[in-house]
Amino acid sequence: MKPLISVVVITYNRKRIVEEALKSVFIQKPNNYEVIVVDDGSTDGTVEYLKSLNLPIEIVEGKHEGIASTRNRGIERSKGTYISFLDSDDLWLPGILHAQLHYLEGHLKIPLVYADQYIESLGKKTTKTRFQSVNLTHKEKSKFNFPGFVQFTPIHISSVMVKKSLFNEVGYFDSRLKIHDYTEMWNRISEKYDLGYIDEPLSVRRCSRDPKRITNDGNRILYCDDGKVYLQIYKERRKSRLTIEEEEALDESYRMIDKIKNSSIPLHFHLQEF
Repeated sequence: MKPLISVVVITYNRKRIVEEALKSVFIQKPNNYEVIVVDDGSTDGTVEYLKSLNLPIEIVEGKHEGIASTRNRGIERSKGTYISFLDSDDLWLPGILHAQLHYLEGHLKIPLVYADQYIESLGKKTTKTRFQSVNLTHKEKSKFNFPGFVQFTPIHISSVMVKKSLFNEVGYFDSRLKIHDYTEMWNRISEKYDLGYIDEPLSVRRCSRDPKRITNDGNRILYCDDGKVYLQIYKERRKSRLTIEEEEALDESYRMIDKIKNSSIPLHFHLQEF
């Protein structure tokens, strides 16, 4: 039977924690979903470990190409009408698939829905959820049409369900981006559609689960350099349609990138803002 939902989990060198993410998937209902785990060329035995678990998952192996290409391979292999994404260092909470599906089936003109999210820092959940950390209007939650460095986005990939057919219309994740791939995707979708949201935290973003990500200056540089690529893609997409507000937002984004790059504050504290 063709699955209604395809769950796409991407992983890279996450042998130590990928099983936790998968366990959070298999508690979900309805159970008419397939689980596709796409490995981005892991070198720590992640694929071999996944095979040893004998879970009802499809494992897609490939060379190391980056998160955007890895997500795209999952989309290409998916058979469902809807796709939900989960990064292998994050967790779902009970009810996320049911809530996402119920929303999209009840709002036929909206192709993407996301849910509120807890953020875990250094093993502890922050006191406020992503939605609670800033007071956003309905309009601000429904559109993400400014650069991500100046427009707070409550959307994170591990809380999203999307109609698969949307990718035929707007294209796949941009493989030029190593970190900001989904931020650019939300911008692209928002040009054509409103986004749906669920006012309930149904996932956990464990933004500092990997200790190396917190302190590695190389990751900070990559984050900032990739941010500049993202801004260039934004300008190329908008071209002559750039508004004065967007031009000002782009200028402010470049200033913020320079601030982050030169900051001594651990990167994961900056990441909580986006």
